[in-house]
Amino acid sequence: MGTVTCSTCGTPRPPELSATLERPPCPHCGGTALTFAVSIEESISVSRQCSAELVPGNQTRDWKQRWSQVQKDLQSVSSPSAETMSGESIHAWLQRLFSFFIHAYHLKDALKDAAPSLGLNTSDIEAAITNDPRLALLADLANLDKHFKLTKPPRSGCVPLIEQISGVDSAAGNGWLLSVKIKHGTVILDGLTVAKDAIAAWQEKLSTWGIL
Repeated sequence: MGTVTCSTCGTPRPPELSATLERPPCPHCGGTALTFAVSIEESISVSRQCSAELVPGNQTRDWKQRWSQVQKDLQSVSSPSAETMSGESIHAWLQRLFSFFIHAYHLKDALKDAAPSLGLNTSDIEAAITNDPRLALLADLANLDKHFKLTKPPRSGCVPLIEQISGVDSAAGNGWLLSVKIKHGTVILDGLTVAKDAIAAWQEKLSTWGIL
């Protein structure tokens, strides 16, 4: 804001005098000269942004980490969902289930990589999958989703087929669950049960090999 004063005695004068050349004399000293004082205000806006980064200690994706992750994935995919049941959400859950099949099956690759340090032969690991019906079916389901068709004879004896998918209310009333009917030969299997059986089979193998 600007102020206007008499240049001779410093008496405050009306601000509107700054806009006219006809200035009445100062009532105190009779002077007509004016002094204009202008103040300037500045404002500074400061924006501060902070970011954080967390680096996990273990950066290696070894078989132990993969084993831990597929167990968590099983817990997630087999727990009731509070999301609204819809065709889209059912298909999204089916994709999560098949992602689980793929990751659970490929635990074998991490085990084969670590086989020398575990006292195992890679052939032992492949044989364990072929000789266990639960893991053989897991292999076929994983390869079907990954390649759309089996490029080799099915390990489980026949090609599994998805008969029907749906969403069903959980018995506890705390959401809904995915239901996947898988035709395997002459029997109809439940997809979530197949997933749980696969983890149980891996648990048995890892314990038998003495690495758990």
